[in-house]
Amino acid sequence: MLTTSAVEGARLGPQLAVAVERERIARELNRSTIHRLFGIGLKLQALAAGGSDSAISEPIDDCVHELDLAISELRALIFKLGAGNV
Repeated sequence: MLTTSAVEGARLGPQLAVAVERERIARELNRSTIHRLFGIGLKLQALAAGGSDSAISEPIDDCVHELDLAISELRALIFKLGAGNV
């Protein structure tokens, strides 16, 4: 006959594995994807600041704004993923 702790351990095993994997994915997304997007935004801002042609700098500024929004959305998703809400 299984004890209560054995049953609880068997039940939590898969849940713990899922939680660990969620944390790993959240760390990896934060470490690689967000940093890469942020770096692209910085390069675009440098390009926009270096030029005086508004026909070029305005679309670049728009792209930087879209990158900022994407980073914010990704951070929110990572937070939910790490908390197990997804």
